[in-house]
Amino acid sequence: MFRFRQLFPLFLLVWLVIPGQLRSQTETPAAANKRLFDRTVDELNFRTMETVYDKSFARGKFPSSLRTTKARREFDNFPGRPDLEKLFQNYNSVSERFKSRFGQGRTDLVEFEKQLNTILVDKNFEFFIRVLPRDERISIIRSLQRAIKQAAAQFNASQDPAPEELAADGATVPPAVDGELPASAVPRTPASTEDLQPEPEVSLPTETAIGYTGPRSLDVAPRHDWMDYLTLMLTGGSFLLMLYIITSVLPDLRTRIDSLAEEQDQALAKKRTRTRTALPEDRYEDEEETT
Repeated sequence: MFRFRQLFPLFLLVWLVIPGQLRSQTETPAAANKRLFDRTVDELNFRTMETVYDKSFARGKFPSSLRTTKARREFDNFPGRPDLEKLFQNYNSVSERFKSRFGQGRTDLVEFEKQLNTILVDKNFEFFIRVLPRDERISIIRSLQRAIKQAAAQFNASQDPAPEELAADGATVPPAVDGELPASAVPRTPASTEDLQPEPEVSLPTETAIGYTGPRSLDVAPRHDWMDYLTLMLTGGSFLLMLYIITSVLPDLRTRIDSLAEEQDQALAKKRTRTRTALPEDRYEDEEETT
């Protein structure tokens, strides 16, 4: 009995370690890559929602424990913003479908990175981060790109086909027909953007109001629309008007004010002179002598 108590921790350790080693040995590289892809999607979704939440609530902080779809589904701390809560819940459901983009068909490193990058140009993703300023949107995209590169560095490429095999495989890379792109080259959108639109009475931006022009390249800054140019023109006009007022209007106004003040001083001096000359002469001494 005493020996069994001494050996029990050893048996427990072996029972916990050996199954994990067996699972790691039996897991194929494709399964490991698929698990890496799903884990990366969860990380991208978490960082995106964390950024939007922290910028929407100055005193709030998105909990770091909400790294899974189930945990985020149960999160309801949106004080005074039911519209934002609905937006988060809708995107949480839609973003979970990003995981289905990898694991069927090609499973090489190129496809791995490609499908992760399509998340950053997905219309649902772009609609969700519209509440952020332009600089913040660029910053979050750069941050997610770095996370994708880190995930690609952990990719197991031991079973990837050679580039010449991919080029010769007509089933893997179908040729273009009548100048159209192959179906595999077109990013798949998991759901319509209408799923993410909040209630009509809220003030969140919509694609129709903003003028959505489609996915943009990740290597260049977002294009400027007519509102940006109008703002620039109004700012330049305001600056020129202020410069004109400072250099022309204010000196002229000061000159006029000085001239008016000088005229008032001259008029006051003349009035005082006239008042002195109009006073009668003092004759008190003469009257005393006559009496």
